[in-house]
Amino acid sequence: MLPRKFRLKKKIEFKNTYQKGKSLANAYLVLYFIENNNNIDRSKIAFAVGKKIGKAVVRNHIKRRMREACKNQLFRIKGKYNIIFIARAKIKGISNQDIEKQMLVLLKKAGLINQE
Repeated sequence: MLPRKFRLKKKIEFKNTYQKGKSLANAYLVLYFIENNNNIDRSKIAFAVGKKIGKAVVRNHIKRRMREACKNQLFRIKGKYNIIFIARAKIKGISNQDIEKQMLVLLKKAGLINQE
């Protein structure tokens, strides 16, 4: 489970991120992000899976896998950003390691991750 302080929850934050933020995509995920101007000292992350991908059990399973993959990389995300990951249909067929790799690719492309 992603710690509460790292979760993006408010409707206004989602709306702002979708409308004013930047986006990047690959075959498995879409990434929306915007710099967070609040008094919060960390990034907030959310995960979304559309109904086209499957029923609730499948969607929740994919979100759990995405949260787990992201949890391992939280310490590498720099700055204060609102981040939303949206799953695409192809994500059902890949492993957890591949989900993590695809997230890292998008985060690096966006410049949101500290290079080691």
